[in-house]
Amino acid sequence: MAVNAAGQLGGQLTVVDGEKVRHAFFDRRGHDARLNLSSNELVHPAAERLLDAVAREFTPDLLRQYPHSRSTIDTLSAYVQCDSDELLVTPGSDTALRLVCAYFARRTAGRGEVILQHPNYAAWTETADLLGLSLRPVATTGLDLDAQAGALIEAAAASRGALIAVSVPNGPIGGRLTGEQLDRLAELARERGHLLVIDSCYQVFDGPLTAQLARRGGNVLVVQSLSKSHALAGARVAVLCGETGLLAQLAAVPLEHAVSAPALLALRVAIDQHDRFEAVWRELREVRAGAAAEVRSWGLPVAPSGGNFLSLRLPSAAAAGRATGALSDAGYRVRDLSDLTGLAGWLRFTIADTATIERFLPVLKSAVEQVG
Repeated sequence: MAVNAAGQLGGQLTVVDGEKVRHAFFDRRGHDARLNLSSNELVHPAAERLLDAVAREFTPDLLRQYPHSRSTIDTLSAYVQCDSDELLVTPGSDTALRLVCAYFARRTAGRGEVILQHPNYAAWTETADLLGLSLRPVATTGLDLDAQAGALIEAAAASRGALIAVSVPNGPIGGRLTGEQLDRLAELARERGHLLVIDSCYQVFDGPLTAQLARRGGNVLVVQSLSKSHALAGARVAVLCGETGLLAQLAAVPLEHAVSAPALLALRVAIDQHDRFEAVWRELREVRAGAAAEVRSWGLPVAPSGGNFLSLRLPSAAAAGRATGALSDAGYRVRDLSDLTGLAGWLRFTIADTATIERFLPVLKSAVEQVG
């Protein structure tokens, strides 16, 4: 298994006898000395303190016994304001999205169409490829989010029985569909027999945690990862909420999607610390606004963002690559988005705590100036 220069395990699609086959491993970053402002993990000194209780409550029984999830599920259902039979807990949002795609492939005998807000989370395209589903990406044009929303609505109105996938706020760029636009997509899902999936993993950096979860029901599923919001990227915990009967069909597969006991412990501790996490999210929203104003003052375009990250545009993909390299040399890992449709020249960095971003912004400015 090869490791590339960025310290990532290599993964790729290979064509075998005319079929696309993904190797049994996926790109994952390795540890290095750089500060990771690439993956949108919760970078804040309070995060470790907030989860200290996980270590204090960890016992050998958590590893020795099968997980006892009932009490944690009851706590979680109250937290996200869903009945316990309206949610599934999965090991990360990847698994939730794959469960949805697998269900949709079964329902359509592998001939279904996925209408995807694009760019978006890679699990959608990877899983659609693996299952042979037809993929219709609806891309942004010059980051015109209203035009993209209009195109999504038009595609939904012109088809039947599709899987429509959106993220709000959007990863990887940060924009948001409005409530009215989401309501229209939900209405069309009901009228045209679509399945609408809203991925809201960045929701807490834009507003209340449950804002999108409240849209669940009928033909609408909502995925809420706690990786970014509650510093649980390593625990791999997400919530999939929707109508009880639909969730039963989604879960009608072997239990590889079950969450481990240590992850359930981490989830319970994070829920107990909600008010302190709220203070972190509020700080990150304020830091994001200040950082956006600072970068714009350098004469660079900044994409609107509801996530814990900002994206800025450099003159070309080559410039973004050079700036990414300069930041790497300076000890920071950021994300060059140039490999995504319509995002050549865009560079993204995670919003961290105030002190970290105050140290980072002068380094970013220097890197940008180096590449012209």
